[in-house]
Formats: sequence, structure tokens, C-alpha cells
Amino acid sequence: MQDVSFEKQHPLFQFNSYTFTLYIHTFENVYGLDFDRCRVIGNEDSLTVTADGLTWANGQEKAEGRAVIHVRKNADGRGVRFRVEASTGSKKIRSVKLLLEGVENGEVINLRETPSKAIEGSGLLLHYPEGWRSLYTPLVIMRTDEDRIVYYRSLDTSVRDKRFTFLRTEKGLSAELIFEEDAVRMQNEVSVPEWEIGECDSLEAISALHHKETEANFNLQPWETRSDVPAWARDISLVAAIHMQHWNGYIFNDYKKTGDTLEWLAERIEPKRILAYLPGWEGRYYWQYGDFRPDPRMGGETGFEALMNRASKLGIRMMPMFGMNVVNPGLENFEQWGAPSRAHTAGGFPITGSVDWDGSRHYDHASNTFLNPGAPGWQNRLVGQIGKLMDRYGFDGVFLDISAAWMNDPYYHYYEGFIELCRRIRENRPDCLIAGEGWYDAAGLGTPLMQSGHTDGVMHWHDESYAPLFEKYNRSFGHLCLGAPGKGSTGVHEHGYNPNQRRTPIRRSIIPTVTIVDDTIATAAEEVESIIADAKVYAAQFLTNPK
Repeated sequence: MQDVSFEKQHPLFQFNSYTFTLYIHTFENVYGLDFDRCRVIGNEDSLTVTADGLTWANGQEKAEGRAVIHVRKNADGRGVRFRVEASTGSKKIRSVKLLLEGVENGEVINLRETPSKAIEGSGLLLHYPEGWRSLYTPLVIMRTDEDRIVYYRSLDTSVRDKRFTFLRTEKGLSAELIFEEDAVRMQNEVSVPEWEIGECDSLEAISALHHKETEANFNLQPWETRSDVPAWARDISLVAAIHMQHWNGYIFNDYKKTGDTLEWLAERIEPKRILAYLPGWEGRYYWQYGDFRPDPRMGGETGFEALMNRASKLGIRMMPMFGMNVVNPGLENFEQWGAPSRAHTAGGFPITGSVDWDGSRHYDHASNTFLNPGAPGWQNRLVGQIGKLMDRYGFDGVFLDISAAWMNDPYYHYYEGFIELCRRIRENRPDCLIAGEGWYDAAGLGTPLMQSGHTDGVMHWHDESYAPLFEKYNRSFGHLCLGAPGKGSTGVHEHGYNPNQRRTPIRRSIIPTVTIVDDTIATAAEEVESIIADAKVYAAQFLTNPK
């Protein structure tokens, strides 16, 4: 945990048992409240702090600006709510931090990747929105050392950046609640959505309340009645992730071999139960992102068309994989459609990234750059490519890679762009299912089906911590880092081999998943059949009218 290297000097205010202050972060400095120009008005039920001036250099210098902190008791009297307005003279406000000193020590108990997480070392930083780990909704629940349940949450009704930080200092444990404005809307004044801090009877009690409010904020609809879930998708009990081509060009399965695998699966389970998920169908996985078409080395257009026809005759549903926000900048005419669509940090810096595709033990392959799905040039290109491919080859679903990523881009609204992209793909295609990678509460509006999460290649599940917030609206399946039966190859960069995780648990929100690479059927047929047995159990337990 990085932090400033001096003892912070700031005015502190108290309400009930809470001791607090405020910081305003711009792109060029951080500002505190000018104690000499603060006014405090309150009673036992509420308090208002008004600062008619700010300071910088840790209080050594004065600055123009204003801040108002309203704090009041919760209706149940077991906590408080903070509401903040802030402004500067001419500086754009990036974020506002509410700092609470002397909070209770404990461990976080509502994360996906672990049942509990202690605050160790220099502290703990948790982010929302986060699609794989950390916070899937802006709520932190802690079990204190005295075995009490306390929580911190944002009541924001939009997808915007929240950071929850817990720091150990010589004064004890401090909590920082940081709100960052949508970068497109940043200006020299901001109104921070309410923060709520309180005590509750259990994790389930506050989770249920937060769940109810989240459902209303984002108009979440149950899986059984969602209009973007076609009827056929509610029959699926087995996702077969059939890997085709690796980043370096190694072919696990070409179009002919994939068709043979579908025939083999269809002999062992009702074809209507199968969703075939195809990573690397277009050629070199990730390398080809941004220019989607059948790959000549795997059978070309004729071979891909034959595969889709075989699947259709069998009654198996097909879902190729597409990169939603990562492309190869070396593609033709990238400067026309890609360069203007680059994703940026809130500070305006382009975002790039890769992974160790070739065992060189570095991530600097220069073959991937991030684009914003809200950028018109890239959104139009992706919608156009997917639409033409669906119309020609007739596949049933679309998988959008890294869909639950979120970036506070100052040029285009990232989340709104993602939702609009999904809407446009499905436009005039009511039987199209869109799936994605990762999940947070509002991301489920775009992709009703999504891969599970993972931390360094170790899978965890979106229904952990508090199942109803995921299970009521969405379904998931195993991440690509799920090892294939046999040696445990993942077919991708995560782990490379993952022999210890080769099947998914049987729960309502997790569809059984099998990873298939080059030798899976030939060398581990019995293990594949045992996963197919899981799929039959899943259908019998959770799907309507199972046979």
C-alpha cells in the first residue's frame, strides 16, 4: 500500500462514534479543509460541516474551494449516512475521499475469492466495479474482533469508481471511502452519492437490503423472464469449451475435428443441453482480435460453414469468442478505426496490456491494445463484423471477452458503451445469447451468462459470498483456466496447465463445464463422461421438463 510520507494534518469532526474529515483530489494536487473557515451545525440526529476554503501542502497553504459534509443517523439508529458536495476554484475534481479514523478492526467477509480477508501489513484496498475479484457491488462487510458485523457501502445508482481502503496507523485502523466521478462528467464541482456505515445482524441481512436496492437501481430481471435470454439457453446444462488455435498458432482443434467432437458429445447427452464455446475459432487467439473471420489453416470459410451446419443438424448451440475491448494494433487501417477508439485512464493515458503468451516471461508483446466499446469507430466495426458472421454462418451466441472490465475513460462512457454494444448485437436477433467474462452487479445487464472469475488462474464463483445477487438474474460457467480432463491443459495462458481444477461444482447458477483441447477425447473420455453426468444431474435438478 503506497501512501504519503508525512503525518497528515487535517481538521477532524465527530458525530456519534465516528471521527471524520474530507480530502478533495484533483489531477494536480490534494486538498483538505481549512479549519479556520469551517462551520459546524448539528444536533443528536444530524451534523453539517461547511468549509468555505481549502488547504494544500498538508495545510501549509490556502486554496479557493468549498465543501459541505452532511451526516445523519440511519433510520434504524445503528449507523450513519454521509453526503458530500465539493468544489474548487478552477481545478477539475477527480475524486473525493471521506476519511474515518479509529474504526473497528476486523476481517472482510463478502469477497468472492476468499471466505474472509484480514487487514494485514500496510492495509487493504478494495475496488468497485471489479469483474473477477474484490468487489462485485459497492459494499464491504466486516466481522470485527468483537464478533460484530459492520458494513460500509455506497448508495450510488450509477456505475462509477469506488475505492474502500483500510489502513493501520499509530491511531489505529482508518477507513477511506473514495468516490471517483465519471471521467466524462468531471468538472470543478461534484456531488458525492451517500455513503452508509452501520452495524447489522448478519452478512445476509445487509446483503439482502443492498440486493433489493441494486435490483431497483439497475432494473435487474430474473433469469427465467429476461428478454435477452432466448428459450433455448434455459435448456443448457453443459458448456463445452473447445479450444481451437493458441496465440502462437498451435491448433488444438480445427473445424473438422471440432465437428467430430460435437458428434461424440451428442451421442452421450441430449444435444439441446450443449453450448459449444469456441476460443480461437478465428485463428491465433488474441492476435487476430479485431479482424474476425474463419481461419484458413483450420479449414477456412468452407470448413467453418460445415462445422456450423453439423452443429445445427445435431441441435447443438454454438458460441464463438470475440474480443470486446482488446485488439491487435498491427491490423490493417487500425489508425482509422482503432486509434480513435483507444481506452484511456481518467488522466488521459492510453491503456495497453498483454500476458505471457509465449513463455518469454514478460508481458510486453505489443500485440494488444485496449479499445473502448463506447467509441463509435470500434463499436460500429465490432457490431458489423459480428452481425455479418451471424447472418452468414448462423451461430447462436456471442462471447465477449473481458466484458466485465471497467475503465474510467474521459472520452467515451465505457459502461454505457458496453450496454449499447450488447443491445446492438441482439437487435433483430431475439434468439442470440450474449455471454461475457467476469461479473459485477450492473455488468449482468449486458451479459446474462458469464464465465466464472479467477485470481491468478485459480477459479472462484460469482455466487459465493451472497448467492441471490447473482443467481436470481444470471448464470455462469467455468473460466477458460479450467483444466481439461487428462493432463489439465487450460488451452490458454492462465496457468497453462491446471490439473487440480478440472470440473465445476453443481449449483443452480453454475452450468457444468468441460474444457476440450487436442487430446481430451482420445485420452480422457471417461473423465469427460463423468462431467457429462454432472450435466445430466444439473438438468434434472435445475432445468424445467428435463428428460
